[in-house]
Amino acid sequence: MTLEDVEKIPVGLVRCDNYDEDLIEQAVREVIDLVGGISRFLKPGMHVLVKPNLLMGAEPAKAVCTHPAVLKAVCTIITGHGCTVTIADSPGAGIPYKPRNLIKAYDLAGYTELGTCPDVTLNKDTSSRTVSFPEGFFVKQFEIISPILDADAVVVVSKLKTHIYTGLTGATKNMFGAIPGLDKPPYHARMQDDLLFGKMLLDLNRCVKPVLQVMDAMDIMEGDGPMAGTPAHLGAILASPDYVATDIVAARLIGFEPLSIGSIKAAEEQGLTDESRIEVKGATIQELARPDTVKPQTQMPGGSSSWIRSLFRTVVYRLAGSYTLHPHLIKRKCTRCLKCERICPVSAVNLQNGYPTFDKGTCIRCYCCHEMCDSHAINLQPGLLYRILRPFIR
Repeated sequence: MTLEDVEKIPVGLVRCDNYDEDLIEQAVREVIDLVGGISRFLKPGMHVLVKPNLLMGAEPAKAVCTHPAVLKAVCTIITGHGCTVTIADSPGAGIPYKPRNLIKAYDLAGYTELGTCPDVTLNKDTSSRTVSFPEGFFVKQFEIISPILDADAVVVVSKLKTHIYTGLTGATKNMFGAIPGLDKPPYHARMQDDLLFGKMLLDLNRCVKPVLQVMDAMDIMEGDGPMAGTPAHLGAILASPDYVATDIVAARLIGFEPLSIGSIKAAEEQGLTDESRIEVKGATIQELARPDTVKPQTQMPGGSSSWIRSLFRTVVYRLAGSYTLHPHLIKRKCTRCLKCERICPVSAVNLQNGYPTFDKGTCIRCYCCHEMCDSHAINLQPGLLYRILRPFIR
């Protein structure tokens, strides 16, 4: 379902204070009921693909992946409706999409036990297929993991986090996991700003057509997410038939101007979103908002529509090497796993004495290396122009 299909777009919002399984299941049932109930989205007998944010696997307390309690609640509700479930995702682009890596990621994220639940399967099929999408605004073809294509319906169970490249990662960005791991870097190479990347994400969501969004915003990530940020408590669960509407409400909850997010801005340009058509049901945004959520270093306040931001962007993009944040290795933390070298879409990571170095001239500032470094051995350092101009555009 898209924003064009209904007059008002419901987004359910409920408070949930902790990850106790009974409390989470109650909250998830309530929030889905607020947007029409599970029968609005699924029919008994369907095979449903449930897609969490797995990223690369991390223990639940780190707030990197969709919490297993939320994922379990969604699966319980779906199987209770007479459907079967496959849980599937392709971890981040620094990880080859192989069964052994999936199994390890499931274990780290706390998902292994979910595979023993009745009518629930953890996907280990790492095949993919090319899908033509001629109606795409921006991208006309995708490589998509087979379990998504083989399902009757897709339900997305995302995790609300800040993101150094896209501002936030939520419902829309979560669908990037439909693309096999090592097929992801070329998208960063082709779409070197958040607006272009957002246009691609919209086409990907329109291609896959998820029927329901549930968002784990109980414990979120703030700062330099989606991997290296800090867990923070928000205490919310969201649900909606629409990914853009979900992200707009999520952005408001953590103090972001929605139009500062590339995918939301792209949706506005394509006539796919109108915040005035969103109807929040249950709790109010004001009741649960956490406006002091720490933003990523790369996020400029004011939104993409700010003329000041636009003016400075025009200038600083021409001087990107001296303005933007660039990757820097913390050598004492580096395990020499070389994920950063594998993930870089433009081969800007080179090895020197077994350690990565970063070619600033080649680097496109997608920050994939920072995102996928689970030892937090890569931080982002500002150039001289960044340090000079940053106080004037905050």
